[in-house]
Amino acid sequence: MNRNEYQSFSDLLLWDYIRRGDKIAFEQLYRRYYSPLLSYALSFRYDRDKAEDCIQSLFVKLFTSEMLPACRYVHAYLYRSFHHLLSDQSNLSTREVSVEEIEYDALGVEDEDLENLFAEDDESLLKSKKMLDAYARLPINQQNAIYFYYIKEFTYDELSEILEISSHSCMNLVARAVAKMKQLLL
Repeated sequence: MNRNEYQSFSDLLLWDYIRRGDKIAFEQLYRRYYSPLLSYALSFRYDRDKAEDCIQSLFVKLFTSEMLPACRYVHAYLYRSFHHLLSDQSNLSTREVSVEEIEYDALGVEDEDLENLFAEDDESLLKSKKMLDAYARLPINQQNAIYFYYIKEFTYDELSEILEISSHSCMNLVARAVAKMKQLLL
């Protein structure tokens, strides 16, 4: 099998090959998730260098693991593991920033999804900045819920894998986050 074929493989198939020791599948999974994981960390204003170190640590642990677990949602497993590594860092660098300082790239929205939603005019841009401000004021667990459900379009089951809570609790968390954002936007 050549390297190009691996690009079309699902995450689950790559994971299965990785569990059997396939280094090309591992490389493909690394390439597929490096940027999204980094964007995720930067969206919560983690220090770039520490985030990159955590990504490296995650993939080194995966590569050197004697027995990787079977999992239904590979991306949820990777995000959850990465989130734990970020949380375990004792010297996380976060700082308060104003809405004007937030760049769309730092939000972890690849494909300029959020920017495209509000690209029509200055009024739309102002609305998007208000939304970003409201988002930044949410508790971290609600930010995670919004990020993974609306930006990354994860299902409630996938979200429950990442947040390690039930699917029903995820539904409630997303609903509370949306209600809180609406309240903050008033």
